[in-house]
Amino acid sequence: MIFDKIRSSMDKSKASEDILLTRRELMDYLRIKPSTLRKLMLRNEFPYFKLERRVLFRKDDIDKWLESKRVR
Repeated sequence: MIFDKIRSSMDKSKASEDILLTRRELMDYLRIKPSTLRKLMLRNEFPYFKLERRVLFRKDDIDKWLESKRVR
């Protein structure tokens, strides 16, 4: 039973790493405009994948980047 809970939490954490967002999904997630996303991408603020014309962002990378921007 405990093993099942551990496995379940591991599956959930792994699943969040595998989530890929499109530009539109990322803009919605961060609540930013297309021009802001372009600026962030030009400055290489966070990693992304470019597959031909398609651009994808790993949600886990975005969450880490966002956490690094936290002001304490």
